Amino acid sequence: MADGNPHETRMVDAAMAYIGAGFRLVQLKPDSKQPLSEKGWQNATPAARDFEGGKNIGVQLGAKSGHLVDIDLDIPQARSLAGMECFFGHLPSFRRSSLAANAPGHRLVVCRDAPDKVEKFGFTKQGELDAIEPLNLAKAMVLEVRAGRGFTVFPPSVIDGDALVHNPPPGGSADVPEMEWDELRFRAGLLAFVSFAAACYPPEGGRDWFCFHLAGSLVHLGVEPDTADDIVVAVAQLNGDMSDERRGKARAAAAKRDAGEPVTGLPGFLEHIGMQVCEKRLRAWLRHDDADADGGGYEQPPGDAVVLGRPDLHGMLGEIEELLNEKSGRVFRRHADLVRVSQLEEASEEDGVIRHAGLVELRTATPGWLTVEASRVGTFVERRGKKLHRVSPPVGLLGMLHAIADESSFPAIKGLSMTPTLTCERPGYDPDSKLFLAFPEGMFPAAPMQPTREQAEAAMARLVHPLRGFPFLNDAARSVALSGMISAVVRGELRTCPLHEIDAPAAGTGKTKLAEIIGIMGTGVPPSGVTHSTDSEENEKRLVSILRTGDPVVLIDNVSNELEGDFLCSMLTNETVQARILGQSERVRLSTRVLMLATGNNIRLRGDMARRAVACRLDAKMMNPDERAFDFDAVEDVREARPQLVADALTVVRAYIAAGRPVKVPPFGSFEDWDLVRGALVWLGHADPADTRLAVKDDNPLVEEKAELFRLLLSHVGTGQRMTISQVDSKAGLEPLRFALGRHLDRGEWDKKRAGHLLLRHRDVPFMGVTLRSKANRVGVQEWWLEGEPEPALADDQGDRPCPF
Repeated sequence: MADGNPHETRMVDAAMAYIGAGFRLVQLKPDSKQPLSEKGWQNATPAARDFEGGKNIGVQLGAKSGHLVDIDLDIPQARSLAGMECFFGHLPSFRRSSLAANAPGHRLVVCRDAPDKVEKFGFTKQGELDAIEPLNLAKAMVLEVRAGRGFTVFPPSVIDGDALVHNPPPGGSADVPEMEWDELRFRAGLLAFVSFAAACYPPEGGRDWFCFHLAGSLVHLGVEPDTADDIVVAVAQLNGDMSDERRGKARAAAAKRDAGEPVTGLPGFLEHIGMQVCEKRLRAWLRHDDADADGGGYEQPPGDAVVLGRPDLHGMLGEIEELLNEKSGRVFRRHADLVRVSQLEEASEEDGVIRHAGLVELRTATPGWLTVEASRVGTFVERRGKKLHRVSPPVGLLGMLHAIADESSFPAIKGLSMTPTLTCERPGYDPDSKLFLAFPEGMFPAAPMQPTREQAEAAMARLVHPLRGFPFLNDAARSVALSGMISAVVRGELRTCPLHEIDAPAAGTGKTKLAEIIGIMGTGVPPSGVTHSTDSEENEKRLVSILRTGDPVVLIDNVSNELEGDFLCSMLTNETVQARILGQSERVRLSTRVLMLATGNNIRLRGDMARRAVACRLDAKMMNPDERAFDFDAVEDVREARPQLVADALTVVRAYIAAGRPVKVPPFGSFEDWDLVRGALVWLGHADPADTRLAVKDDNPLVEEKAELFRLLLSHVGTGQRMTISQVDSKAGLEPLRFALGRHLDRGEWDKKRAGHLLLRHRDVPFMGVTLRSKANRVGVQEWWLEGEPEPALADDQGDRPCPF
């Protein structure tokens, strides 16, 4: 309890006070700004006692906390000047204890019409950053108005050993005043400009002219003369200039303006201090697009226009990037590629991959598409003399965005989801999971974020109902089907997930219908389909095509040969894979957020695939299972009930998480994230789907190959006796071993090199009591031998043949 620790007591008392004030809190790690839980904090409602143990307090901003807004002052100039009455001096504030009391870093206000976002006042373009570098600003960000989509750390939290403390409330009142958004936004923009101006104050000489131009620009921006004079004096005093001559310049400028004489505007002030490159940024802060009196007759660009034909290529690309981020929201970064989200209007079959109409996919944001999109959302102009002319953005310029994609600020995307996630139910890009949630608003009923076990049991009953007609071999097989349905919904949030195999002894048992149900759960349409061949390169090409489009659920249909492949194995156990795209020289990195299914009759998984799959075995125990009749269509039932079933799948997993993940399931390779699904099923009384892995491994053709190889070696060589491939190739008396080994090689005949590869494939892996070992002898030739004591089942065929070596 917090009773023995004064800081913990203060933390709990403060949390109680904040909750009483109507604030929604966030548990943060001790001495940190990081949430205790990276996911779900937006919807959590911690109590005061949850802040024991040294946890810091975060307060969510915006509507969740009574429309609370945090004005975060990032540089010393902004913190000092914000105390003026024309800015935010009347607002309650708090600060780090290391900062002066008259320069707090945070001020609070209630703004009921504020947009749900963070309004930033800072420099981001390279040209601006180069220009302000000599100013030695503490940060390129001057201040932020944080009105939603985040939280702020509140006192008495401690950050890097520095405690946060409240300043005495203005006028003795601890109430947070209200302000309308237009007023708040104007004051914040003006404060950002004035703080920047203060950082540009000349150290000596020319101060009078500086104040004259600053005063004129303030008057031209619409600031009242007396207030403008107060600001100019405050800027001067902040820089140690206490001269009485700084006051009165704004009133003089206003008198000139009223007399119809030209007054220094923003361009004149920036020209005086050599900061013309920052004009567009400052105008955006100030929301001031009018041409200034001293503009020299040059037409000024609209505030959001991109001026082309400039030498600063990096600056132009940065402005286009910012434009697309703010006004399009349809461009994403997938590692070093730019992609967009698109919906497939009609079914397609290309390169052995079948996709269904309605599927959402990722496509390359080509230079042509980027050009059209930029022209749709932005304005592009070129200067010709003193006039500006509107033009189309050049394709070549937009294509350069691909060259700097890995350094861009486009949102990183890991995959697509056509359902809500465990922590987000709104459609669109989710920055927490880095998934694009592609479904219409209101399509899915709201599911509780922290459901009870009773709610989970009711949800599970609805999920099981459509499966009532499938002839599952056992309970574990049914659990694999349920795992497929749930995993199809949450796959985007799992780093890895095993292949879900659906097989049966005969056609017509329901394999394809079950695969369709799983696909519909995840996407609303049947899963994308690929075929599997004996050509590994062809298989890899098809799988790469699937990963590039981001299909959430994929079916390898009607597997008729042994299912294997290094690329497929890598897809299943890694978050990303590297692949070569046809026609490109460089390899690309692709996300593997896809649920892989496979169907077939008596599927056999070869090699490492057996450790990467769970199996749903269907067996109707009849000669013609397709002749069975049902009074319902399971696929149509799932299609019609999909919104509720998706909510049910989320409810099951969320309830398991809310209960503290109470079931500890045995490890299953590289699929730790999938334990969420396994654990939830076992918690609710179902079999562990991973139990079917034993049957998959037992049916591995490589196991049979190993058993036959070891029996041959035991029969013809025995244990402990060393041999070389050359001895097998040439020594008299070994013809039977040579002939038998040849039958196990690719071409069915003896070959020294292939025999060596065969032995390498089974080296150092214990099997039924013995292990195949190898080591180079003194002359560098590899010697092979069996060590250990074979189990009786393996030694049955050994016989009493003498060792030929």
